[in-house]
Amino acid sequence: MSLLSQARKLRQEAAANHQPAPLLAVDREETLIIPTSAGEVPVYVHWPLMPAHHMIINFHGSEFIFPHNDWDRLFCQKLSYRTHAAIFDVDYPLAPEHPFPQPLEASYTVVEELHQRFPHFKAPTLIGHSTGGNLIIGTQLLALRRQTDLAQRLILDYPVLDLDTSPEEKPFPDGATNVIPLETAQLFNRFYRQNQVPGNPLISPTHASTDDLREFPATSILTADHDTLLTEAEAFGQQLINVGTQVTCRRYTDSRHGFTVNENGAYQQALNDMTRTILADWHD
Repeated sequence: MSLLSQARKLRQEAAANHQPAPLLAVDREETLIIPTSAGEVPVYVHWPLMPAHHMIINFHGSEFIFPHNDWDRLFCQKLSYRTHAAIFDVDYPLAPEHPFPQPLEASYTVVEELHQRFPHFKAPTLIGHSTGGNLIIGTQLLALRRQTDLAQRLILDYPVLDLDTSPEEKPFPDGATNVIPLETAQLFNRFYRQNQVPGNPLISPTHASTDDLREFPATSILTADHDTLLTEAEAFGQQLINVGTQVTCRRYTDSRHGFTVNENGAYQQALNDMTRTILADWHD
């Protein structure tokens, strides 16, 4: 079976098992379409009901293959309501139709374009969930290389940062459950990286060097104690600390991969912590 056929099968299974998110009416929504080298990218904008003074750019989790859904929308609505910020939710291109580097280059273009379209918001906060965390790190590594605008802060929410290590070789925390079966996790990596060689920090940020990370923006990292990705996320936090980046890292108990958006475990505490961090940045 081809990679595309396998991806379509996984998408069909996910759609069949999807539980709809609650509907809220707490903001004004619109869709922007931004042209990129990988095609047009929709950006779903959540405007608070009062004037917005800041910008948050959100990158949903997808395992690189699953589309944006209503739980991603709900997360952005809640964050807009709590922070009174404009939330730009990026529906980036998916693999395997768009393997690396297409999603990353498209994401970089979107972040740069939004920064230029809305200069009165100043530097944005970038939030990335799971694979979205991988992509927002990549946008900042590219910005450092290309000497373009940086974010004010990154919030990495249970990010996947090491696509070079096979999933079965990653540490399995006590109490963790196989949210993603090992064979499926291997497929997700193949969908995105396909024939790329190991060691590329734009694919696996844990391979970033000291020079790659110098002047990296302030970063907050949220991990779940029952997630096999927590070790690589915390290791990346230590890499940032080693180069002098302002870093906070918190591990949430009784929580699994996807907890903040799917609303399980300590998601409420995590959302409170994100809100406090964002507001503190803006009031400094």
